[in-house]
Amino acid sequence: MARYHPEPAPNELSELIDKAVTAVSLPAALAILGVHRTTLMRWRTGKVRVPNAALALLRVWSESKLPGMGREWDGFRFEGNFLVSPAGVRYTPREMLAWHWKDQQLEHQRDRISQLEKIVHDQARRMQAMSSAANDIAHDPTRPPSRPRRAVR
Repeated sequence: MARYHPEPAPNELSELIDKAVTAVSLPAALAILGVHRTTLMRWRTGKVRVPNAALALLRVWSESKLPGMGREWDGFRFEGNFLVSPAGVRYTPREMLAWHWKDQQLEHQRDRISQLEKIVHDQARRMQAMSSAANDIAHDPTRPPSRPRRAVR
């Protein structure tokens, strides 16, 4: 069976456990891993082998990303209840759930802008046609302009 990672060295395992405890607190880590404090200390020293599922969870906490995430997720991390982008922008689950609705709203606004641009274009064309029609009389080639009168002295 393919493993997520090779067996960690004792110092790496100690570091993984420290990061897990830092990420969620010791009582929370013990509760989530389902072990006693003594077992966690035995894992840290290498006296007891860490089960694969617990090791995978320790790595998730350490790397702040889920196993199997592609390269495009590099730089993203979890901090508590936030997903943090490589630029440092923090997103809550509620904000991420709203992205779909924001996309729909943006699409609707783009459609409305397109409709309004068509209306403006049509109105401008009509106004141009009206102004051309009004000026056509002044520039009628069949009626040459009158000559200017000379002032009488």
